[in-house]
Amino acid sequence: MIKTIIKTVFYLCMLSASILQAQTEQNFTVFIDPGHGGKDPGNMHNGYVEKKITLAIALKLGKLLAKEEGITVHYSRKDDRSVNLYARGPMANRVGADVFVSIHCDAHTSSAYGAGTFVLGLHRADKNLAVAQRENAAMYQEDNYQSNYQGLTNVIGLSAIQEENLDQSIKLAAYVQQEMVATAKRRDRLVKQAGFVVLYETIMPSILVETGFLSNANEGEFLNSDKGQESIAKAMANAILKYRDEFAMNSLMIGPAPGKEVFSVQLFATDKTHSSTASVFKGLKPVWYEEKDGLKRYFYGEATSQASANDLKIRAVQKGFKDAFVVKKMR
Repeated sequence: MIKTIIKTVFYLCMLSASILQAQTEQNFTVFIDPGHGGKDPGNMHNGYVEKKITLAIALKLGKLLAKEEGITVHYSRKDDRSVNLYARGPMANRVGADVFVSIHCDAHTSSAYGAGTFVLGLHRADKNLAVAQRENAAMYQEDNYQSNYQGLTNVIGLSAIQEENLDQSIKLAAYVQQEMVATAKRRDRLVKQAGFVVLYETIMPSILVETGFLSNANEGEFLNSDKGQESIAKAMANAILKYRDEFAMNSLMIGPAPGKEVFSVQLFATDKTHSSTASVFKGLKPVWYEEKDGLKRYFYGEATSQASANDLKIRAVQKGFKDAFVVKKMR
């Protein structure tokens, strides 16, 4: 009897482990955005150049993540080139990224130091506004910035789709801050909200990480060193993997909340029932279905605008769903 119980417990443990492994090995796409680049150097203090440091950290982070089973990495840039702020979010949308991580270095007239992570939202404090102003200033160097940004300046409200992702963005940001303190030994400057242009067009949980202050000679030296960059990259990788594991465990097939108007992409209709993690969806998530007249109509994503939904459709078509189309639904 005891042997039977032991065998049963062992079997259940092995089964749970295999389920967790299957969940965490689902495709999870990370979009890494090294801040600045090309004609926009970012901030420069004590001989250190932000665009060079952010690219070095980004490539190290991507290399760490690419070693993990089931993770795909994309970048806004992999060399020293200019990429418009308004284009970076849509780039992540088109590859179906699960998270967007923008990497930066801060600066201040004081001896401030430490790492802080931002999500999109109201500035809430003058110091948050100052950070957003510095990072958003790059848009004024771009050609046709007046038309590209349609009047956006320093105050950017939370878009409806980002509001839906805000809790997840904050969770990812919190994991990053925890790891910045524990792994990279940075001073914790907390999770904050501010109006960053680069986060405005994303349709997934998105964060901007200020890895430290180049204006602080000691911290600038750390960020400019291979050891420091590897430490920062390791901290961010740990945080993203922790978030990924939680994301996989909580991937549920649910539709929009009742009474909520959304745009979604219909993938196909069938009489078969599929779980949200089934291979038939080719890594797309979130997916959900409605049943009518004996058929289940499977949908991908929820967007609050036609433009955002079109980005989702492009991703679905890239995955092989050639007949996918956007639908407007009221739940």
